Amino acid sequence: MKITHFTLLIAFLLAPSMNAQNQLPWRKRAKMAADFEKSGDLYRAAVYYRGVYEEKKDKPEYSFKAGRCFLDLRDYENAVKSLEVVKDDNNNPKYDKPGYKYALALKQTGAANKAKEAFNSFLLSYQGDDKELYREFVENELKGCNYALKAQQYTNPAVTIEHLSPKVNSAKTEFAPIPFANDVLYFSSTIKGVAKIHRTVKQADGWVRPQVPSIFVGKMERTHFGNGSFTQDGNRFYFTQCDIIDGKPQCAIYLMENLGGGQWSAPTILPDYINPDDANTTHPVVVTSDNQEILYFASNRKGGKGGLDLWYTTRPVNSNIKSFTLPKNLGRNVNSIGDEISPFYHKPTGTLYFSSNGRVSAGGLDIFKSKGEKLQWEVAQNLGFPVNSAADDLYYTISEAHGGGYLVSNRPFEPERSTTTDDDIFYFGIENIELAISGAIRDSDYPERGLLKDLNIKLFQKTNLGDEELIDERILAVGEYEFKNLEPNTSYIISIEKENFQVASFPFTTGSQSENISNDVELIARTDIVLPPRVDPQDIRYYIMAAHYNSNSNAYQLPVDPIDPNLGIEYTGDTLKIFYELDAIAGLGDYRKLYYDEDGIPQPYHEPQIVKQEDIKELPIFPGPYPPSPIAPPSVVYKIQVSAVRKFRADKYEVLKEIGRLSTEKISSGLKRILVVSKETNEENIDGFKRKSDALNALSYVLNNSGFEYAFVIKYVDGERVGEGFRGWNEEEGLDTDTKPDGRIPKDVYEGF
Repeated sequence: MKITHFTLLIAFLLAPSMNAQNQLPWRKRAKMAADFEKSGDLYRAAVYYRGVYEEKKDKPEYSFKAGRCFLDLRDYENAVKSLEVVKDDNNNPKYDKPGYKYALALKQTGAANKAKEAFNSFLLSYQGDDKELYREFVENELKGCNYALKAQQYTNPAVTIEHLSPKVNSAKTEFAPIPFANDVLYFSSTIKGVAKIHRTVKQADGWVRPQVPSIFVGKMERTHFGNGSFTQDGNRFYFTQCDIIDGKPQCAIYLMENLGGGQWSAPTILPDYINPDDANTTHPVVVTSDNQEILYFASNRKGGKGGLDLWYTTRPVNSNIKSFTLPKNLGRNVNSIGDEISPFYHKPTGTLYFSSNGRVSAGGLDIFKSKGEKLQWEVAQNLGFPVNSAADDLYYTISEAHGGGYLVSNRPFEPERSTTTDDDIFYFGIENIELAISGAIRDSDYPERGLLKDLNIKLFQKTNLGDEELIDERILAVGEYEFKNLEPNTSYIISIEKENFQVASFPFTTGSQSENISNDVELIARTDIVLPPRVDPQDIRYYIMAAHYNSNSNAYQLPVDPIDPNLGIEYTGDTLKIFYELDAIAGLGDYRKLYYDEDGIPQPYHEPQIVKQEDIKELPIFPGPYPPSPIAPPSVVYKIQVSAVRKFRADKYEVLKEIGRLSTEKISSGLKRILVVSKETNEENIDGFKRKSDALNALSYVLNNSGFEYAFVIKYVDGERVGEGFRGWNEEEGLDTDTKPDGRIPKDVYEGF
């Protein structure tokens, strides 16, 4: 899942002729191939390895080495040909999972169905110690293949893609576009053999030939110089400089400042806590917000989720270079087990765009988006097609001044390009497709009376996962509605509610052309039957559904219609309202059944799941019991987080009631944390365990007796979560309160959970 070649860091590529081999003995050529690979000349190494195999068919290891190099070079077709020779030898110690690499190469040629077969074949045959890890990788790649096979469903017809002029895109690699006003475009290119920044401008007859901007002349000290970001006022420029050491990149982020009079300062490297020696740090993008610079960047520094992750650091606008805060990881809603790179933050919409190969992608790197800032992010979403492709897609940048934006890709794009071994810059435009729906709402019995009044209307969008996400809700004084700016090729549901009327809902799907859908709605009124007065809502619930329906095994079958089954009269008023509340809860479960929990709260019924013996995984045994520890200070408690869900199923958590009470906690993303706290309320009347030992012993019970294998203990101080959570006695609990003896800054509170 990790990026294995630095072309995606600095887009540098060596590409000698395919005819470079001579008639030297095969052993000599094999040695030369190994030397080429070590020095970073992967193209020549691949050619020589392949030539050795063609001569010595009894030595398939050279075909594997060629395939490995071709894959790192993103020459997918040659990688497929070379790796196919050894794709079934996944347990041979000479090779490193050739079947998996073969499947990846197939996927990036666009052969999604063949790639699915190859991934499944690899998983069936591979017996390595890391099989479970690769099972996770394969499952993610299979989802990506299925996503690619549904390309039409995830295509935005409003987006058009254009390959930039040959004056901009050369036979080498162009990347990291930085658009400015007046059709000016800065970008990085390896046209001279190493990465440098260039400038061009679009005129009436097309793009002018790029030149190196004067502000960078004499300041490109390192081997490679590129992928930068200017501050909002244009006076500071953050960028990457890299050296090549033993064929591998060593990249760090630097800063140049405007001195006035057209002069810029020499590059200054950012502090070593941003650029650690043992990591690559690159792809900076800077955003100014509330008199503060937020610098997002990519790095494979320690503490990440896997591979290259996205991080951020901040500094006051008027402070010096040493005023940056310690970098923080953007968290699991953005970062994955793979690589996340080339961030771009669109300030008008508060959206971060980035590329990832660790999420469900159609090819290798796909472009994703997530709304938020700093540590608070929504779950990343794939931008779909045609922005993404079967190849690698990155450096997504929006420019209102240019009427669209830019991205970088190694996709074939006939007739301009047919190879995948170098990156080019593409322009994307967004056509103005106007989609809306409107209509009138009347009484079905008396439509002649005109529009109804005082209604509640909701618009839901169906997601890729089959969920229904509420995206708009309105109170209508008069029964006329209109929803504008709908997405093309998207499924929606509209729900309309009015007191003493049945809830009405209907689905619709937008097309790919501008359209104003018209759909009038008639609501069915309820008969005005006066029921015995019942003031307490719980009394009304018990009137509709008796109190003895108090467990999942003793659930009540709610009638489809709001009618008293004993008296045969229709519910009205508050009774009708509460019936529909129960109806909504029953709809979350199975068979329209529900029951009361121990607190008298209605819960949806779920059919008990039959678990086959062979499906039961043996749970790990965790330590415990721990001896009693001291009582925590005032306002400090420990809680156990077992999961974070959108829909709560009470029956899944019955086993946890053996050790404590269930508690919930809403978070901004719409999820609900499920927590376990002590059965008894402590003297401070705060939910939670007052002894660390009690919390860890309860956690051991959870891990050893339930399926919540990712549960952990979290510390709370004054009601706020502190730290990243822990699962063992000697693990750090959370926030340090004092500076370390050696003067280091204490670890900040992690807010990612």
